[in-house]
Formats: sequence, C-alpha cells, structure tokens
Amino acid sequence: MIYKRNNLNKYILIVILFIIAFNSLGITKNENMENKKIHNNIIIENIDVGKMTQKEALNKLSKIYEIKNFKIIYNDRIWNIRPQNIELDYHIEESVKEAFNYTRSDNTWENIKRKTGLRVNKPYTIKLKATYSETKLSEELSKISNEINIDAQDATLKVEPNGEIKRTKSKIGKQVDLSRLKEEIYTMLNNKKIKDINLEVIDLKPRISTEEVESIDTILAQFSTSFNDSTSRGSNIHVAGESTSDILLMPGDMFSYNRATGARTWNNGYKSAPIIVGGRVVNGEGGGVCQVSTTIYNAALLSGLKIDEVHNHTIPSRYAPRGRDASVSYGYTDLKFTNPFNHPIYIKNIVGNGAITTKIYGCKSDCQKIIIKMKEEFSKDKITVQTYRLYLDEENNIMNKELISTSRYKLK
Repeated sequence: MIYKRNNLNKYILIVILFIIAFNSLGITKNENMENKKIHNNIIIENIDVGKMTQKEALNKLSKIYEIKNFKIIYNDRIWNIRPQNIELDYHIEESVKEAFNYTRSDNTWENIKRKTGLRVNKPYTIKLKATYSETKLSEELSKISNEINIDAQDATLKVEPNGEIKRTKSKIGKQVDLSRLKEEIYTMLNNKKIKDINLEVIDLKPRISTEEVESIDTILAQFSTSFNDSTSRGSNIHVAGESTSDILLMPGDMFSYNRATGARTWNNGYKSAPIIVGGRVVNGEGGGVCQVSTTIYNAALLSGLKIDEVHNHTIPSRYAPRGRDASVSYGYTDLKFTNPFNHPIYIKNIVGNGAITTKIYGCKSDCQKIIIKMKEEFSKDKITVQTYRLYLDEENNIMNKELISTSRYKLK
C-alpha cells in the first residue's frame, strides 16, 4: 500500500513539473497577444526584437528602416520619388508577425524545440524583403531623363554655289546614365538605406566638332568636264551631280558613289540615255552618271585622297583622258575613296551651263602638289594605260610615285 502511494506521489510530481515546464516555455493558449512578447534571441534584419511586444518591434523597425521620399538632384534641379509611386514596401509588419509566431505555431513540440534552440544561443534571423515596381520606377526615371537628355548637334558646313562657306557650331549633348542610376537606386532600396542621389549626367560629344569644320578653309583640287545640257543624258548628270554633292567626309571615312546616288532608276529621277555596255554604246537608264563619277574621281586624284576602287570603261571616254575615267554600274562596279587626312574634306559639285565641276575642299595644311601621269602601251586590238599619281616638292622634284590603276580599252 505504501509502495502504491509513493508511485502516485511521483506521478503527481512529474505532472506538476511538466505543467510548470510548459508554462515556463510559454505554451499556454490563454495569452493576451498585445502584451505577450517576442521570444528572446530573434533578430529582424540587424535589430534584436527579443522580449519586445509586436507594437514595440514594429515602432522600432519603422523608425530605423523608414520608408520615405528620396530626392534625385542634378545641379539646381530636384525630383522627388515617393514610395507609393513605385510601390516600395519593406514588409515590416509581416516580419514582426513572423518573429512573434515563431515560437507559437500549432505544433507544441516544434515550439519546444525552437525555444530550446533560442535559449542555447542559436538566434533566428528574419530578413526584411524590399519590394518595388521596377516598371513604375523606370517610368519615374524616364520622366527625369526626358527633361535632361539633349542630343548632341554636329557642326555643319555648306558651300554655296558662289563659293561662300557657311558653318554652324557643334553643341555638346546630355544623357542620363540610366543604367547606373537604376543600379544605384536598386542597391539603396535593397539595403534599406534611403538617401538622396546626385544624378550623373554624361556629356555627349558631337561626331563633327566646330574646330573640324573650321579647318576646311581651301580648295584642295578641282576638275571639270563638259556635256550637252539639253539632253536626257544632261538631265541625269544634274541628278547624279546633286546626289553626290555637299558631302562631308571625316578622317578615315569612305565615299561610295553608288551609295550616294542610289539605284539609277526612273523612280529616282533618272532617264534613259546612251551608256557603254560591252564595248558598245546603247541606251540605258542613268546614262551620263559615269561622267559625274569620272569628274569626282579626277578631283579626288588631284586632292591626294586614297583611291579604294575604280574601274575603266571598255572603250575610252570622250570626256576624260584614257586612264582617268571611272565607270560605275549600280550593284556591280563602284567608285570608292577614303579621306586619309587628319581633317575633314567636303565634296562640292557645280552643274550647269554644259559643265560639271567637282571641288574638294579641305585644310590648307593638307594641300599637296600632285600631277597625274599615264603610261600607254598599244597592241593590235587594245590599249593598256597605267595611271600614276606623282607627289612633288616645292622645286617640282618627285617625292613619291603611286600606281593608281591599270586600265585596258578595246580599240575601235
């Protein structure tokens, strides 16, 4: 009997101790949630919210990680970015609830395990999640960019028919470094350290500067050919002459005759006129355009430009010496040359009164003394012409001799 009583007392003692342990772990269901506190050793972001009520934790976190307006500043201009406009949220309230409920799940044994872990100094950390609308942020930043961005303006040059040179100055453009700005804002929001941002704006340099167009101050060379102004061929020369005129070539730029004129079709203003095909003169669209290419070619030769592509006709032309013609056929053969100087050049064609004149304008320092020489060799049914460009010094001594082309013509 005594043995049974002792066992009963032990059982009652165990139950009492178990109830005390449950109460000490805070697992009773009758909690006043407003006054109950978050278990110790729970951290939200970098703040220890242990032993705080939900309200206390919410107030502290909201002050430290305040969601507020931030400014984007450029010189004396200021733009305000409002959190509500970009749907910015750090989800502090949800994080506080997670911290509070960490040891108050529906699983009693899980709660015991979690509390035990926290008491042996294994903190539970919750990261605040920054969310925002990238689309709406981009819209806000685009508005700012549109108020600042200015395209760079190239300097321009125009030579009037009377030879007067008119210039406009270049202007530096402005562009917001949008990718860098977005990256800076994303980092700031994700780190939850809202601050004002000084906007970085990039200067856009014009492709053609004022100094470059002002360097064009002389005619490097010119060449003229004559034609019948009252024919369809003469009309084509006017059209081609206009489309290949007033072209500025920067250092290293290449001129392409076919690119400048486009296809020589009726739609582009060209008429049917005599052309040379296979050593015979026939009617075709754009007859006369080779006279324009030949005139430009000779001016380029005398200016010292680098000749990249040139072709001769199958029979000699009447408007240029043998070895100095430039046959073109859209999609097949072209006239191409490159500006080799450190300054720009400008191509000007003047068409009228039965003549076309090409003038190559450039910098005086790029002027060279150049003559063109041809060496001809005759055979039974053809003539071969080698065209040389000779560079002379002030005493007319040959400093350099350059083979430009080898032309072969059929003899009539």
